[in-house]
Amino acid sequence: MYYPKQFNVNEAWIVVRVNEAFLLVQDEPHDMFALVDAASAYVFGFVLSKVVDEVPNQEQVEDLFKNAWKAKRQWAEKLIMVEDFSANDVFIKQAEQNGLECVMVPASDIEPIVGPLKELFEKDFFGKLESARS
Repeated sequence: MYYPKQFNVNEAWIVVRVNEAFLLVQDEPHDMFALVDAASAYVFGFVLSKVVDEVPNQEQVEDLFKNAWKAKRQWAEKLIMVEDFSANDVFIKQAEQNGLECVMVPASDIEPIVGPLKELFEKDFFGKLESARS
C-alpha cells in the first residue's frame, strides 16, 4: 500500500479514474481521469472521456501532462496506474514519451492517496447534483 509520506514531491504521479458512477454530460455518460502527485496529492488536472470511447484521446492526455510539467517544471520519475485500467495504454504512451517509468498496482494500493480525492469528488459533485434535483 502506498502513502503520500513514502514519496518526495514530483517523484511519482498517479493517474486515476475519479468517478465511480458515470457522469452525465449532455445526457452522455463520461468518465473523469485525474493526474495527481503521489506525495502532495496535488491534482494537476482532469480529463473527461465519453464512456463509449472508453479512454481519453491522446491530445487530451498530452495536454494533461503538459499542465503537470508547467506546474512542476520537471517530469516525475514514474507514473502509477491501476492494473487492468481501461485507459492504461493512452497514459503509458504519454508517460514513456516523457521518460516516466510506468508502474501497475492494485487499486487498493493507491487508495490512501487517491481515496480522499474520490470521496471529495463524490460528495461535492454528486452531492450538489442530488441537492439540485431535490
